[in-house]
Order: sequence, then structure tokens, then C-alpha cells
Amino acid sequence: MHYCAGLVILLFGCIICHNIEGFDDSILYDISWVSKDNNKPEYANLEYMIVTSSQKEKYKCMLPHIQEKEPNVSNSYDGPTPLELISPLFTQTACSFRLESYWTYEVCHGRFVRQYHEDREGKKVKIQEYILGKWEKNQYSTLLEQQKNLEIDKVPVKKVDGVSLPYFEITMGNGTLCELNQNKPRETKVLYLCYAHGKHEIYSLKEISTCVYEIIVLSPLLCAHPKYKPQESGEHSIDCMPLDDSPTKPRELLKIKAESNKFRRKADMDRIRLEFHPIDLNRKEETTPSKTPLDVSPVESFLAGKTCLNGGTGWWSYEFCYGKSVEQYHLHKDGSKISIKLGYFDKSKHLQWLSLHPHKKPKPVGQRTQLSHFYSGGDVCDKTGKPRQTEVKLKCSQNAKTSAVSLYLLEPRYCEYILGVESPLICKILDLADENGLIENVAENDIANEDSTVTIIRV
Repeated sequence: MHYCAGLVILLFGCIICHNIEGFDDSILYDISWVSKDNNKPEYANLEYMIVTSSQKEKYKCMLPHIQEKEPNVSNSYDGPTPLELISPLFTQTACSFRLESYWTYEVCHGRFVRQYHEDREGKKVKIQEYILGKWEKNQYSTLLEQQKNLEIDKVPVKKVDGVSLPYFEITMGNGTLCELNQNKPRETKVLYLCYAHGKHEIYSLKEISTCVYEIIVLSPLLCAHPKYKPQESGEHSIDCMPLDDSPTKPRELLKIKAESNKFRRKADMDRIRLEFHPIDLNRKEETTPSKTPLDVSPVESFLAGKTCLNGGTGWWSYEFCYGKSVEQYHLHKDGSKISIKLGYFDKSKHLQWLSLHPHKKPKPVGQRTQLSHFYSGGDVCDKTGKPRQTEVKLKCSQNAKTSAVSLYLLEPRYCEYILGVESPLICKILDLADENGLIENVAENDIANEDSTVTIIRV
């Protein structure tokens, strides 16, 4: 774990306040907490200071010798431009691929970016694809001329795994027209980052606005340019050892670290965690009139469409309200919302769909692992001219340790979706469904276990 001098002040109070005016926050320190027995010989030549924590814990901290930084020699660089350095990717017609659950992304450097999916029906192969951007023939010479006439003063940086890395960006436009963006062509910004061990692979891909994408490519080619090499952290080591009966690390620091790990474990924003709490059957009911009875049936609330499930990463999110609708949406920072209805539930249309697809009917009670429901009549699709529709697959997940609701959205055909919902919650309702997979007029007693309640927590 890395700390700057400011954390030393936070933990121990202002030790060197007389020199705070000259404090240089560009110098970073890596604080190591060493045991009493780890007294290195080189400590004899170092200055030290005794610090005391808020819990009266004392430490002897060895101060490193700080040397002045060498002048930046990259200002005298007169080698190839960033574009010239990555140009071998263009001449070799190299492509990088990224495989996801449904889509495959193909970046052919200096040519195009493509998103596609293959459907195999026997010997026939149907390909659904979108061009996310193209590299025009005259783009190279135009950009190269701009770079040669422009001194690289300040290189933009991108945070990758918490580290700011310089990058070189090219834009590929004129992709497949986007119906969600007033039929403007799709566009991709490709960010090339120096990584000595990289093989031009796609590090990340995301939709930063409607039909505008950002792809990060890790390549060793840029590393030949000093301006695009990762900046050295310039960290200096401070070794602190406990005095008297103090612990190796301050208790307050251990507490902060534990809290940090706790929040990190809760950071999965695409899930809804369900906690199952046992009921004490011997506990007497509260009889105080002023207390409001607790709602012990969130499952019943879910089946009534009152509790909706939300998921999704990147630009698009989606919402599923059981027995009501499936929606895809994006919330802008100003609070405005782009919304696309992927389907509404209509019992008659669901039954008609089952008659056309009898294999979608649920298995006999006791053998079921999932239910399929049909949501239709969504917003009209520009590609097909038909309303969008969604098959919702409610699947029983036996992973009681996580007790989570997982959602995923696929698009096997244009504007025809599959929404997967997996959770232990589904296991509780499988056998309550009729021969058409519908759960109607279910009493609370039919849903709730006799020895547990379920609490839904959005994280």
C-alpha cells in the first residue's frame, strides 16, 4: 500500500509543522511497517523521527535521502512520431480480438473496428455485425503532417488500474448508422498505451456515449517514445518500527484497511444481494401498538412487480419489472434519461408464444430449473420495422453463499432479446408456476419459508 506524506500527518498528527510551507506533494513515499528485530545496518546513516499515533502508539521512522530529479531528456527527442511508431500495425494488417459472452469485437488496426455474432443453424452461418468505425485512407497522411508540425508538449493520460498512463489516440468514424443517435454513424476512439509486455491486445472496450466507443490497446511499439513511457512513481521508502509495546502497524490503520476491503467486496454494482436471516420460532411477537409490522415478503413484492431488478455495465443499464416490462436505459449526469422499451408482458401473447414454442413450457413440478416468459410490444426497431421483444429466463441458482440476483442481456437477433435472471429467489417460486409458467394469486404463506425471511439490499 502506498502513502504520501499527508497520510503520515493524518495518522500521527503534524510532526513537522514548522516546515509545512515547503512541503512538496509531488514526492511520494512508500511506508513499510517493520518489526523491532528488522534493524538494518544502513539505518545508522539515516535521520529519523519519533512519531506517536492517536492511540499513543510510538514508532521510529527512518527518513530516506532524497535526491533531486534528473532533467527530463525527452524534450530533446527527435525520433519517429507516435503515429509512425504504431504504423507497423497498419502495414501488417494486424487485428486484435476481444471475446465476450455474446459479441466478438475485432480491431483491425488502420482499417476498421467490428462487432459481430455468428449464429449457426446446421450448415448455415448467419452473421450479425456492426462496423463501429473505419480508418480512412487519407487519414494517416493528414494526421502525420499535423504531428510533424506540432510539438508534443503535454501528452494526455488515462487511468488504468489506478495508474495514470500516457496514450496516443486515433479516431475511426463512418461506422454503421445508429438508430439511437439520430442515424449518425458509429464512431470509435482507439487509445494506444505503452506496455512493454503487450501484444497489441484489447485491454478494455466500452460505450462512452450513444454509439461512441472507446477501446484501449496495449502495445510495446509506443514505448520507444520517452513521452509515452509510464511515468516513474518517484516513491521513497520510509521504514517505521514499533517502540515499547506498540503493535507492528497502528490499530487505526488496520481498521481503515479492513473498512476499505469491506467496501471493495460490496462494489459489484450489477447485483442485488439477498440476505437470508433465520427466524427465532420461540421469539414472541411484538405487541406494542406503536410499532409497525415488518414486510416479510419481498418475494411477493417482486411477483407483484413492485420490486424491479436493475443491472448492466457501461453505457446501457436495464430494468426488469416482473409481469410488467423490460427496459433499456441510460441516465445522463444532468438527470435526463434515454429509454428503450424492450417489451411488455401480455398474458394472451405469452400463451400464443408458448403454443408456437412448446419446448419453452416448464417441466413437471420437481424437475424445473427455470421458467421462460415472453415480453412483447416494445419500441419499434428501425432495423426490422417490428416492435422489440424479450424472452425472460428465470433460472434457479443454488449458490446460496452469494444469495445474489444476476442479470445478463443478449441480442441473438436484431431487436429480439434474452434477459437472464438467476437467483436463489427463483428457486422459491419454480414449483408455484402453472403449466404455462405463470405464477398467479399466490398467497404470502405459499412463498415464505417457515424458518427464514429474505431481505433485498441494493448495492
